[in-house]
Amino acid sequence: MRKLYLILALAALPILSKAQSKIKAPTAIWPELQLSYGLGESGLLFLQNHYRINTDERYNGVGSFERIEFTLGYEHAFTDHWLAGAMFRYAKEDMPTSNFTSAFIRHAGNIKGLYFNKQLMLDYVNQERRDPFARFRLMAELGKRLPLGQRFITPSLSYEMFVVKEFGEETNELLIRTIDRTRLRLDATYEIGERFRITPYFLRQTDYYFVEVGPKYDEDGVLVEPGYTTKRNRISPVFGLELKYTINRAVSTGSYTY
Repeated sequence: MRKLYLILALAALPILSKAQSKIKAPTAIWPELQLSYGLGESGLLFLQNHYRINTDERYNGVGSFERIEFTLGYEHAFTDHWLAGAMFRYAKEDMPTSNFTSAFIRHAGNIKGLYFNKQLMLDYVNQERRDPFARFRLMAELGKRLPLGQRFITPSLSYEMFVVKEFGEETNELLIRTIDRTRLRLDATYEIGERFRITPYFLRQTDYYFVEVGPKYDEDGVLVEPGYTTKRNRISPVFGLELKYTINRAVSTGSYTY
């Protein structure tokens, strides 16, 4: 995983090098509450309650929310640098309802005075009105824990790529883009105490897919331009706020829950 940042950069080249049709989605607000509890010397059990609120109210189909998520997970630190875990997430939207069974492995390293976290996650996704599918997620994060008075603040920058693998036999591979989604995130975690942290962040999420463009006709009904399929990038700006509390221990910057 030491070379993960090179893999991320190389994988992003096709996205950057080709012209893309882009649209901008409404801004969203994502608050989240997290509670974690240490198990033994190396284990950590965590609960997360995540909400998504769209500034365009037409997208908020679950009461006042666009989406509500509940997560139960466990993380185990094998060494100071290697961690792994699993989680189950349930997500409720107006359409669809989904659940995710996930496993991940993380490496917590350092580079030039910064911490350098790398993560590989595999999601098995069950989604309403869709066959189950797998989603691979590669993430790299750079940050630094800095003293601020008697407390600490940790600014960080992360980039994550999502790659979807369909299981259905009738999947048209020509209409599936290699990278399904990316997330670029800038945040700052303020440690109010050893166990309580608050993290405001800004996230730019981009979804990559194909769209069908219909044919064009003139006034006499003569075909001027045939229909075609083209690539589309949907860019979603997100402002988020995470409140995190650990009941019986402090966590390091290498943890998934930090």
